[in-house]
Amino acid sequence: MANPLRVGVVGIGFGQQVHVPAFQANERCRVTTLCASSVERATEVARRLKVDRAVGDWQELVADPTIDAISIATPPGTQEMVAIAALSQGKAVFCEKPLSLSLASAQKMTDLAAQAGVANMVDFEFPDINEWQQAKALLEEGAIGNLRHIAVSWNVETYANRMGLSSWKTRTDDGGGTLYSFVSHCFYYLEWFAGPIRRLACTLFRTPGDTRAGDTLVSLSLELESGVPVTLSVSSHAFLGNGHRVEFYGDAGTLVLNNPTTDYVSGFQLLHGTRESKQLQVVHLDTPPTDVKDGRLIVVSRLVNRFVSWLETGIPNAPSFKNGLRVQSLLEAAKQSHQTGCWVNCSFERSYNHP
Repeated sequence: MANPLRVGVVGIGFGQQVHVPAFQANERCRVTTLCASSVERATEVARRLKVDRAVGDWQELVADPTIDAISIATPPGTQEMVAIAALSQGKAVFCEKPLSLSLASAQKMTDLAAQAGVANMVDFEFPDINEWQQAKALLEEGAIGNLRHIAVSWNVETYANRMGLSSWKTRTDDGGGTLYSFVSHCFYYLEWFAGPIRRLACTLFRTPGDTRAGDTLVSLSLELESGVPVTLSVSSHAFLGNGHRVEFYGDAGTLVLNNPTTDYVSGFQLLHGTRESKQLQVVHLDTPPTDVKDGRLIVVSRLVNRFVSWLETGIPNAPSFKNGLRVQSLLEAAKQSHQTGCWVNCSFERSYNHP
């Protein structure tokens, strides 16, 4: 296109691994500026990624009138500050989950995005995996009959937990820990698959002897508006864990999404079994081969494509800040349930228009 959309990226962790290459792969936009905690760090990465400009102050980046959109890959506390500043200047924002550290800040970000009328998107990436889209199609066409219950088991060992590191990624109050880092994804994709969550009961655990201020295991029971029960067990401190598995049990069959690998995106296999087959069988998808080594880049590129289309056409898409706000409310409900030991009502106006 003659005038590509100009994008500034804040954050060089996940930013350099996924955000920058995902935007660079889209011919309708150009990454013009990269921001890190220091101009020296930003310059080093910008040179390697062939980004023209590097800055060490996100406020300078946000204030730049030549930039159309801000892509944020920072800890949640910083993300909410950057996003609010960018939205206040009428810039589109693409960011990570969780949306914010609090429901109030998430509400403010969502309101500002609506008032500014700009594109806004949150990186809830699992529904863009091919196997997940096929699973949703099978559910909707009744391939397992009436849904009886869903079980999620996600057990991995993160680098921070393996090494005993203390950072925002391991502190719940800073937007880290298992609830914010992993279960936030679960909340989004469960409602995408099966509809609104009516209520939940949650218990947060910390590994015995671990003095860091973050949860490492989350146990959840959910009830959907449809009455379907859901159980979740999610751990980020599970050496040789079983990976990520989502099971859908119906009265006529079963669907399973299973990923025992270390690639959170590309390792999934879809299995389907019916009363007639009496066993789970792999559902083979007709997808072209790819040489992309990091599966996250594939699905984030799809999100970026929708984000850029929203920027160009003004037609909203998902997952938007409104979806991020919904997830934030569920995270707050989970913490409230843990603190009170009670079930918490989660009814909430929601609107998912995910393709």
